[in-house]
Amino acid sequence: MSLATKLARWKEQNFITQAQCDQILAFERQRSGHTFWRGAFIVAGLLIGLGICLLIAANWKALGSTFKIIGDFLLLGGLFYTTFWCITHQKKGLTELFAILSFLMIGGTIGLIGQVFNLEGGWSSFALFWALLAIPFVIVSRALFFNLGWLCLLISSFNFRWLENLLDQLFRHLNSSTLAAVVVLYLLSYAGKKLDETLHPYTLLPQAFEKLTLWLTYFCIWFIGLRWGTLGRITLYTTLPANLIVFAFFALRLFLAVRTQNLVSFRRNAILLEIYLFVLFASAFGNLFMSGIGFILGGLGILGLIYLFRRTSRYVKNMEAFK
Repeated sequence: MSLATKLARWKEQNFITQAQCDQILAFERQRSGHTFWRGAFIVAGLLIGLGICLLIAANWKALGSTFKIIGDFLLLGGLFYTTFWCITHQKKGLTELFAILSFLMIGGTIGLIGQVFNLEGGWSSFALFWALLAIPFVIVSRALFFNLGWLCLLISSFNFRWLENLLDQLFRHLNSSTLAAVVVLYLLSYAGKKLDETLHPYTLLPQAFEKLTLWLTYFCIWFIGLRWGTLGRITLYTTLPANLIVFAFFALRLFLAVRTQNLVSFRRNAILLEIYLFVLFASAFGNLFMSGIGFILGGLGILGLIYLFRRTSRYVKNMEAFK
C-alpha cells in the first residue's frame, strides 16, 4: 500500500488533517529525492574514478615518472580542495561524489609512489596506509556502503591467523570457542549501536561497524545451525546444543525488538526463525522430498509457516509494546 493511499485512509478516519497530510507527503518526497540524487552522485563518482584509472593505465608507458607524480598530486590536491568546498557550501551530493573520488585517488597515489620508487610492501601495508589517509573523507560521507567498504579495507590490512584458527575450530568442533565468537561479535555490534546513537549526526562509521559485526553474528549463527544443528546430521550430543544456541539467539533478538518497539526487526527475525524451522523440517524428512508425498508435506509446511508468520504479525501489531 502506497503512502498516499494510507494518508487518504487516515484522513477519512479523521486521524490527520489535510494540512498534516500535505506536510507528510512533502517531507517523504524530499527525503526520497535526496536519497536518489545522493545515490546517483555516488555511482557517478565510482564510474569517473574508474574511468580515470583506465585512461591512465592505457597510456602508462608513454608517461614519464616525473609527469606521473606531478600530475597525480595536482589532481589529488584539486580533489581535496573541491571536497572541502562542497562541505563548506553544504553540497551533499557533490560531497559524496568528490569524497569517493578522493578516496580512490589516495589509493592510486600510494600505488603510484610505490611503483615509481620501487617501495617494498604487501597488501597489508598498502591497505592500512590507504585506510588511515582516507579517514577524513569517510567521516564526512553519509553513504553507508562507503563506510562499510572502508571498514572492510581497514580490516583486510590485519593479520588474520587467529581468525583462520577460529574458523577451523568452528568447522571442526562445536565448543566454547564457537559460542565465544558469537558473544564477542554481538557485543561489538551492541557497542557500535551505542556509539552510533551519539555520533550519528557526525559520522556513519559506528553504524557501519554495528551492521558489519551484526551480519557476521548472523553468519556464525546460521553456520552453527546448518553445520551442527540440522537434525540427523551429526549426533544428538551436538545437534541439541547447536539448536539451543540458534533458538536462544533469535529469542534474544525478538525480545529486544519488542522491548525497543522495533517492529521491522521483529518481523525480520521472525522470518529468519521460521526459515530455520523449515530447514530443520527439510533435514529431518529429506528423503521424503524425493517423492510426491514429500513435495506435498513441503508445500503444507511452507503454508503452515506463512500462516504462523501472518498470525504472529497480527498479534505483534496489537501488542501494547508496538502501539
